[in-house]
Amino acid sequence: MKQRSPGIIVCLFILVSLLPGVLQAQFDSSFVKSHMLKCADSMAWGFRARNWDVFARYTNPAIIGSMGGKAEFINFTTGVFGQIPDSSWKVYKPGKILQLIKSGNDFQSIIELNSVIEWEGRRITAVNHLVGQSWDGGIFWTFFDSQNSQKSATQIKPDLSPDLVVPAKVPEKVEPIRPPAPLKPAAKPVKPAAKG
Repeated sequence: MKQRSPGIIVCLFILVSLLPGVLQAQFDSSFVKSHMLKCADSMAWGFRARNWDVFARYTNPAIIGSMGGKAEFINFTTGVFGQIPDSSWKVYKPGKILQLIKSGNDFQSIIELNSVIEWEGRRITAVNHLVGQSWDGGIFWTFFDSQNSQKSATQIKPDLSPDLVVPAKVPEKVEPIRPPAPLKPAAKPVKPAAKG
């Protein structure tokens, strides 16, 4: 019987012992991302439905605290967005997850928020970047608008990981909404003149 060299056996042992850790890391990342997207979807739904309790549930507590609590946050949000009809928001949903890191016991992320609003004769298309945070292993997430500024994001969240890079602002696309052209009546066929 042919004997295997000890070097090959050691390499196989190392490979087999590392494989579960690599697979676990990939599984965890996928697990965490799926929960983050569910929470971001719920936050966006709360905004679109004007269910400010749901919207507040997924808003970072530091933002709510800075406004004096949940009731004041809801009053402020209602005042700012209450004047815009619900039907004006054509798109308000999370986009790509740009970054996901583990920082101490937290997970932190950067995720896009895509919006399209049609109001006062204009269509405004925007991409904002939210900072996400989870304290419970990636199951529940809260978010705040980074204002596309590392400095602003750090003021809101002083323990923001230096590895999390807030992207530069994507310029908004503003275009006029053209009213639909009025319907023209169908042209009547012209009858040939009678010969007489």
